[in-house]
Amino acid sequence: MQRVFFIVRTIASICFAVSVCVYDAPLLAEELPSLGAIKNHDHSPVIVQSRPVIERLPVKVIEPVDLRIGKSGHIFIADKSARCVFRLGSDGDVSLPVADLSDIQRIQVDADENLYVLTSNSREAQLQMVNPIGQSIVLHELTFAATSFVRDTIGQFVVISKDANRIVVISTEGDVTELAQVYQPVSDVVLNAGGQTEALLMSGELIHIAASGEVTPSGFAPPGSSRLMLQPDGSMLVLAGRSNEHARLVSVSRDQVRPAEFLTFASVPQGTQAVGFDALGNLCLANPDLRAITKVTSHFRIPCPHCGRPTDMTFRKDAESAANATTRSF
Repeated sequence: MQRVFFIVRTIASICFAVSVCVYDAPLLAEELPSLGAIKNHDHSPVIVQSRPVIERLPVKVIEPVDLRIGKSGHIFIADKSARCVFRLGSDGDVSLPVADLSDIQRIQVDADENLYVLTSNSREAQLQMVNPIGQSIVLHELTFAATSFVRDTIGQFVVISKDANRIVVISTEGDVTELAQVYQPVSDVVLNAGGQTEALLMSGELIHIAASGEVTPSGFAPPGSSRLMLQPDGSMLVLAGRSNEHARLVSVSRDQVRPAEFLTFASVPQGTQAVGFDALGNLCLANPDLRAITKVTSHFRIPCPHCGRPTDMTFRKDAESAANATTRSF
């Protein structure tokens, strides 16, 4: 992290020095610019020709199976073998909101940073909540094995059953009912930008699941894709298979017919199990093969040297031809 701060501080200083030079030259022949001219200066994003900053975060994981980034920037990592959930702060501080919990499958974090944990063995599953001060409560005990879940905007849980391709909903009163039954296994489930439930099937098909249980096609991804994730701008990605010894983050196609090729958003190390995005769109990767949590930072927000207003800065190795850039590789 010190390296990131040093780079950002250095670039901000350079921007300030350049601006001083620009203003000093005309002063030899003209009067000082008016305060209004300084006040109304440009704040367009700064593009820097550089590779992203890649760092291994200071948390010792064994088998990280899921990862979420909270609104405040805290990173939550579910580690199945360590039987815990790590919480990593921006200052590198590590805590354990969940410990000594077997069979962790997935986690979710809401806007208040309440943590929801799904555990499941071959016969039954459980959902529990841990609030930001560490108090935990078992919310629901289920009589079937579960693989993934989401918590919707009104507090209901949509849970994917491991067997029988069933999708169930748990109401705010705790009632468990079958929402839909699909014709093939479900790989993942997510809330889209509109707060509606979408699921990724093993075939790469995406389906929209209405509150009534009606299932309709909603897009395509490469067959065998394992995870479905939402970017801060509302667009959707999947974690797809190998390409040149790398896994890929691939943009979901919303076409009515499966495309011949999919747009690759980024290449990530083979073995990546889960991906999270912070508010600026930077990646955080959980990889059990490498036993690592890796942060890939290419988007920064720095204070303007003139007025302190937040200004976006992007590291991009293809900055000179940015208009044609479609893929990043980490």
